[in-house]
Amino acid sequence: MQIRIKNVRIAFPSLAEPEAFGDGEPAYQAKFIIVPKSEQAKAIKEAIASVAKEQWKDKSVDVIKLLTEDKKMSYVEAPYKNKKSGETYAGFEGAHYLSARNAKTRPTIYNKANVKLEDARDINSLIYSGCFVHALVDIWAQDNKWGRRINCTLQGVMFAGDGENF
Repeated sequence: MQIRIKNVRIAFPSLAEPEAFGDGEPAYQAKFIIVPKSEQAKAIKEAIASVAKEQWKDKSVDVIKLLTEDKKMSYVEAPYKNKKSGETYAGFEGAHYLSARNAKTRPTIYNKANVKLEDARDINSLIYSGCFVHALVDIWAQDNKWGRRINCTLQGVMFAGDGENF
């Protein structure tokens, strides 16, 4: 289910070139900082409920609960923390986050004037951790030989405004 989230802060963006974090395969990716009880949080939760209901029918609520417990959700209703130190990353205090990635296709990136950016230098100089963006994402349910998850594919990002860099 494709949704647009507006005026959210972006963190850890890899939008110009795919990057690998940890043991994962290289991908275009970002985390979006979501204010709890905001319109963005509501839209994300509604999309998750919808794709889960479509995939798992009457068991969707139980599956969502299980996936949340097993940390197999792209939307996490807790601050993002450093796995080694346990400390909350700057900008994530009191916030939730949506992890989005795309291993195959570079997301479409636009500046504030709605001009598409192609050059990696332009993308990297415009989109930074802490700036505000609008994002187009696709939330979908996975249930296959690799397991069950609620995933989020990153499709596009538009710069919306400057924010404190972190």
